[in-house]
Amino acid sequence: MNKKKITYGVSGMMEYQAVVKVGKKNVSINFSDGSISAMGTNPATFTTSNIIIQNAIEASNDFKRGRISIVRSIDLAEELPIFRNAPAPAPMPAKQTMSDEPTKQDDAPAEQVETAEEVAEQVAEQTEAETAEAAEAAEEPANLTQVEFSCNDDAKDYLEQTFGLIRSKLRNREDIVNAGKQNGVEILFV
Repeated sequence: MNKKKITYGVSGMMEYQAVVKVGKKNVSINFSDGSISAMGTNPATFTTSNIIIQNAIEASNDFKRGRISIVRSIDLAEELPIFRNAPAPAPMPAKQTMSDEPTKQDDAPAEQVETAEEVAEQVAEQTEAETAEAAEAAEEPANLTQVEFSCNDDAKDYLEQTFGLIRSKLRNREDIVNAGKQNGVEILFV
């Protein structure tokens, strides 16, 4: 694909500034050198050979509505380079031999069915064991550090300074006690 030098124009204007979106950014394009005289009008023009700017202008609302138009287009001898990633090599399939004798692979599905049942039994046993361990852990009291406070503000100050919690989320004693438990501290009020 050859590069093109395209001149865009805005008719009826001596100067025009178009704001065109390129990706996440906005680009300001200045059209100039337009004239209006008794002899006629010349559009304000902008010339570019940058393919990105050309695509951005042609995708803009002004171009689609007809406000901006192509005045002239010149093909350049320069080739437009298009870069692509190198194609990944295709994996070579292993050679397969044809034989009439049954192989171990023919027997594999029957074994897989048996192993799937065994795996299901093992998973069930593991989940039962984990559930029992979790229940035992819940019954045992956790080793929490006990800290006593006389009022809510003192407890909020402690949690804010020690653990970096936000004071506005600690609205009542229940919130303060729960936040303490989450951070390994048992908060007591005297």
